[in-house]
Amino acid sequence: MIRAELPRRIQNALPALAVTLALAAAATMAHAQDPRGDPRAMTIIGNDSNARRCGAAVVDGNSSDATVEFCTRALGYSRITREGRIQVLVNRGVTYLRRQQNELAVGDFDAVIALDPSNAEAHLNRGATLVQLQRYGPAIASLTEALGLGVREPHKAYFNRGIARESLGDLRGAYEDYSTSLQIEPDWGPASAELARFARARRAHLATVLDEPTP
Repeated sequence: MIRAELPRRIQNALPALAVTLALAAAATMAHAQDPRGDPRAMTIIGNDSNARRCGAAVVDGNSSDATVEFCTRALGYSRITREGRIQVLVNRGVTYLRRQQNELAVGDFDAVIALDPSNAEAHLNRGATLVQLQRYGPAIASLTEALGLGVREPHKAYFNRGIARESLGDLRGAYEDYSTSLQIEPDWGPASAELARFARARRAHLATVLDEPTP
């Protein structure tokens, strides 16, 4: 089955699916960086009220200008540690991602990776942001890196990579990634919906072939 066999409505829906998953991945990252639930994080940023406000706002889903300002001020804190800088960069990147300021989000995730190349969650969120930017090749590379580093929620990385592969016309690879995502998280709706869509497209194509007159 080639990309042309997908109905136009389905093809046009792909960017929206990328946005939905990117935000899901970002929300996961925000919770992982919650300063209220991570004693080590409290130690890292406990002396900086801007960093605390930044983290709390991201966990609460607040993507206002004030949240960006808290995070930016925290990055200018003279006593910020390497670990604290990583945490705040992630939180600000998540905020930019939610605001769909995707170039700024990529910049923050790139900065995290420069400080900690093995940060799997930063690679995941970077890949999700690149999907939103329709930079599918680099997105696949980032998401594959996240999987290799043992990202905490691999089903989201597989799903995002499936979107990127489908957008590049690799339907077999996309189907495999959607299937793997559902195997990891059997009750996860987004992957289930994509596999159902693939099944409908296949049935529609088969019906079209069967209806064609015999030469």
